[in-house]
Parts: sequence; C-alpha cells; structure tokens
Amino acid sequence: MSTSTSSSTTKSTSSKPTAPHPPTSLHPSCTLSDLASLTGSHRITISAHAVIHPRAKLISTFGPVVVGEGCVVCERGVVGVLEGLHEGRARGGQEGDLRERGEREYEGVVLERNVLVEAGAVVEARRVGEGTVVEVGAKVGRGCVLGKYNKLTPLTYLPPNTTLPDFSVLHGCGPPTTTSLRTEKPGLEKSKMRTHEKQVEVLRRLLMAGSKNSLARFQS
Repeated sequence: MSTSTSSSTTKSTSSKPTAPHPPTSLHPSCTLSDLASLTGSHRITISAHAVIHPRAKLISTFGPVVVGEGCVVCERGVVGVLEGLHEGRARGGQEGDLRERGEREYEGVVLERNVLVEAGAVVEARRVGEGTVVEVGAKVGRGCVLGKYNKLTPLTYLPPNTTLPDFSVLHGCGPPTTTSLRTEKPGLEKSKMRTHEKQVEVLRRLLMAGSKNSLARFQS
C-alpha cells in the first residue's frame, strides 16, 4: 500500500511541468552560469562580455530586462521588477501610485555598460547608468533612474522612483539627503573601468572553469 502511494507520488512529481524560459537575446561572448535563473515572459537581453553568476536571478515577469555590455550580476543578485502594480497599490505603497501618473516605462530594467550588481543586491530600477556599483545587499526600488558611475554602499535602500545624478555615492535607507549622499569628483572613471574589465575577465574564466556556460539552455 505504502509502496503504491510512494510510486504514485513520485510519478506525479516527475510529471509536473517546468516553467517555460522567457524569450532571450544572448550575445555569444556573455557568460551565463547553468545555475543562474532566468524567469518571466518579457525578453531578457544579455550583452557582450556580461557575466551572470550562479544563483543570480533575472526576472522579466513585469517588463523586459537588459543587461548591458560588461555588466556583472553576482551570486544571489536580482535584476528585474518583483511585483505587479496592482500588488503595490493593494498595499497602499508608493509603488501603487505610479500607474495613475502614467509611468509605465519603469516596468522594464536596463543596466548600462559595466554595471556591477554585487551579492544579494536587488535592482528594480528603470535604468542604471554606466559604471555604477550596487554593493552587497543594497536594494534599488522600482522606477529609479541612476546616473553614471554611482555607488550604493552595502545594505543601502533607494526608494522607488528616485533619481540620482552622475558620480553619486549613497548610504543608508530612504530618500537621498545631505548626510546620506555625496558626490565624487569625476576623473577616475577610466581607471575604474579598466579595473572592472580585468575583473570581468577573471570572473569569466573562473565561472567557465567551475560550471557550464549555458547559452544553449536559455537561448530562444
């Protein structure tokens, strides 16, 4: 009796359909771990030389995701909008007011060139400018627009629909203030990008050695 029940349970579990992969555009030179997660129904684009770590998540359920050239999404990093507008509105949060203002474009997420999303960081922003670093455990809310060469320090939270100018450094939670936001002087970005490009090459080699590059698995 118990054997029959166990067999039936095993059969029903194994026959459970898996979620379909989203439509994708994957550049041949990008590195995509076989342990990464790509989910949703909108297109996910991963550009040249981008690196997606194991257990990183790209989510296109509520809008397309574009990972620009040379970007890195580290382990447990999340890029994409996590919930629909009606859910935010039901909670009475700021997110629920966006549709009334006609701001639909924020539903997609674009990472420009050489953006680094560190471990455990979450990026729901509409756009993240070139060379920006979102450090460990930081969260960028939906609809945000970040300029170029910004830095969000570990565990920082940037509320939805916030705009940051170029070369901003932000720490803490909540809207930027004079105490939580400072501006770096431009001039070091070329040096930083050279360092980033070297790091990307090292990461690419390590990931290729440790797991399969799964372009074929996710290609559509």
